[in-house]
Amino acid sequence: MQKAGRRQWQTLVLLALALVLGTGLLIQGVGLLMAWVGPVGSATSKHSSDPGSPQCTAIQHGPVFGQTLIVNEQEVLCGDLTLFGSSLHVRGQVQGTILAFGSNIDIAGNVRGDVNLYGGVATFRNHSHLQGNINLYGGSERLEKGIRLDGTVNDRSQRISFWLPGVGAVFAFPFWSMVIWGVLGAVFISLLPEHVMFVRATAAYKMRRSLLVGLLSLLLAPVVLIVLIALIIPVPLAILIAIGLIAAWTLGTIAIGWLVGESIMRAIAPRLNTRLAQVTVGLTALVLVGSLPYIGWIVSLGAGLLGLGAVFLSRFGTRLYGQPRHPLPL
Repeated sequence: MQKAGRRQWQTLVLLALALVLGTGLLIQGVGLLMAWVGPVGSATSKHSSDPGSPQCTAIQHGPVFGQTLIVNEQEVLCGDLTLFGSSLHVRGQVQGTILAFGSNIDIAGNVRGDVNLYGGVATFRNHSHLQGNINLYGGSERLEKGIRLDGTVNDRSQRISFWLPGVGAVFAFPFWSMVIWGVLGAVFISLLPEHVMFVRATAAYKMRRSLLVGLLSLLLAPVVLIVLIALIIPVPLAILIAIGLIAAWTLGTIAIGWLVGESIMRAIAPRLNTRLAQVTVGLTALVLVGSLPYIGWIVSLGAGLLGLGAVFLSRFGTRLYGQPRHPLPL
């Protein structure tokens, strides 16, 4: 009797955590989509008349990955710049906001827009002109004498988001998202280790099928919920299905995080390669990558769909789907 009561209490706690997390993930997904679409739309409206203007010699489209971008003295580059692991040298003019991740910026010309730096160094040479603010998120700036700065330097390295990342158009360190996923991962891996293991094995050995089932489930779920809600009578059933989907998404994501964390821990710290460490490191990596603009929502959605399909194929982690290639390390 005592065991049954404890199991019911644990199940209620898991459902409550999954419901809270699912609501946050919904907000996060909408926020990431708005953050991804928003800058593009603003750049288009801001520079819609620039192609016909003689002062613009080039229009920037899309992000830059691992490249060196040079704006010469006679050039005027119009459009917002998004850099990933790249180098930017401005000798001419840039009309647009600069968003740099792990990139180095060297400005000796003019920039009309803010400079947002996430890691790396931004150097402003003598006689350079910035008509905007310098926002630092872990990066650093070097200001030589004689520069013209119409805005301010804002060091936001200590800024921490107190909600899930992706809600705003500006990146914020996903503190609470990592805390929530870390707690959920520890709870699931402690109370339901076999279930998480079966889902993980299914995702690893039946990856394509899991991804297909997850995609179909996500596409069909809204239709089923709308039909059930339209019938009015079985509204509680629709709520139970929605909670079940959230719980399945959570369980699947934790299993995928376990897979990712195992690979990371095996490479960097094999002596500390425990089950809890694998889950914590893997989920942290997924949250951090999922918070990046442009590519973050793809990673989060892909991991969620893969895990969701594996959950359904393994019947919520109650059985193995197919024969694993290696013994499961329970």
